[in-house]
Amino acid sequence: MEPASITDKEFAQFRQFLFEAAGISLSPGKKALVSGRLAKRLRFHGLPSYGDYYRLLSSGQAEDELQTAIDLLTTNETYFFREPKHFDFLRERISERVRSSAPVRVWSAASSSGEEGYTIAMVLAQTLGAKPGK
Repeated sequence: MEPASITDKEFAQFRQFLFEAAGISLSPGKKALVSGRLAKRLRFHGLPSYGDYYRLLSSGQAEDELQTAIDLLTTNETYFFREPKHFDFLRERISERVRSSAPVRVWSAASSSGEEGYTIAMVLAQTLGAKPGK
């Protein structure tokens, strides 16, 4: 049985669910992501709609499933240069700032074990021409 498409109301419920459970705000453009990542769980439980799956999660009867849904809706990996386009973007912006002599400030909003922060430091060192030990 293939689940029905996720409705706007169901998507809004999962956006609220993820915000309350993990503090993550999904943008409206993530509807396909939510649908795609949860479709297998609907099939696993034999549920015909995302609303039924949401009710299962909200019932308090499926704690293990609650964690499964959170894991599916979040990115749980980190490694150096994980999002290459982001670091290409950073290089471009830093190069523009250097040419204009404007100060450079960088903030990393999330870094589970440090790879993102260290990658940012490597990109900055490369782009700004930092010498080792400086």
